[in-house]
Amino acid sequence: MTVAVITPAEKTDLVTLESVKTYLQISDDSQDARLGQLITAASGCFTDYLGRPLALQTYRERWTLRGRIPGVNLSNGPVATILSASVDGAAWSGPLDECDVDRKNARIMASAFLPPRQMVFHRPVVVDITYIAGFLLPGMDIPTPENPLLALQVQTLPASVASGCLSTIQMLSCAAGRDPLLKSESTQGVGSASYGTLDPTIGGLTPDAVGALDRLGIAADWMA
Repeated sequence: MTVAVITPAEKTDLVTLESVKTYLQISDDSQDARLGQLITAASGCFTDYLGRPLALQTYRERWTLRGRIPGVNLSNGPVATILSASVDGAAWSGPLDECDVDRKNARIMASAFLPPRQMVFHRPVVVDITYIAGFLLPGMDIPTPENPLLALQVQTLPASVASGCLSTIQMLSCAAGRDPLLKSESTQGVGSASYGTLDPTIGGLTPDAVGALDRLGIAADWMA
């Protein structure tokens, strides 16, 4: 299988500067540059942990398949639309409907574009699919594809993921400039303080962020 990004995402930051400042209760602009860097860093950590982009992009995937083909698992989700599909260069004219495609799990049933008699191949065949997948992030424009095989349905970033990004940014902000191994410190006659630390085994994300990302699994994560 090969995957190519046809149209890269115009935005990759998962949350806005305004939402971060509201979350951290910051009212002035003196920290805007630093907060922007933290937003980009946290958004990158989310992508690294998930193993695929979250932002809406256009992809083209190609498989060489043989034998029984019950369905095709796309590498990115959720699916917003299918733009084109072909088998050995022969284009499928569509259209597809909601029974043909599992948008959330990014899976296309083979019966959507293969006649029943062709769902078992005794020689390799090349399946080529172009599609748009991912979430509409803040500041992104809704795509307007012409004559797609599957009607466009765009999803915004789940609130739980956005919330997890905000908590991760807060943790990154608090940890900046502090020894990452420091768990607590005390000053005689003044008091003591304990610090939360970023866990490198989960990409430096907060537990709520990890929980939100773990709910974004697609069929390709667990199904051949």
